[in-house]
Amino acid sequence: MKKILLPIDGSPRSLRTIQVVKQTFSPDDTEIAILLVTPVPRPSKLTDENDEVQPPEDHEEITVDPQAAEESRQLLKSFARMLPDHKVEVALRVGTPGPEIIQFAKEGKFDSILMTRSSRGSTQKLGSVSTYIVSNASFITTTVLKDG
Repeated sequence: MKKILLPIDGSPRSLRTIQVVKQTFSPDDTEIAILLVTPVPRPSKLTDENDEVQPPEDHEEITVDPQAAEESRQLLKSFARMLPDHKVEVALRVGTPGPEIIQFAKEGKFDSILMTRSSRGSTQKLGSVSTYIVSNASFITTTVLKDG
């Protein structure tokens, strides 16, 4: 059984990966995980111009608005329903998308990550998250779909 991770942010571009799975991978020999990473909320203002925003320590608990978390879970369920014939699990993480995707892929022992590139135009080949994944997921096959 092949395990494929689909990191999806909900954009129409990222949802293309679901269509690729439908067209390319048999439900009989493929397990899919759809991962949505909600970025860590950042303070809107710093109290002093010399203050630096520090990412939370590993042991710090990150709190997320319960309503936003529930909306994200419902969004994930709707993505899973787009693959009715496949075995699909969904997961929600909070943090920095690149590292969270890599960590989830390691923990889940996935065979590959399937994602789309940024839609920032032709001058930028990959977005920051895709670039991070390609650079740091050497333990796994990563496929980045181009636009169109």
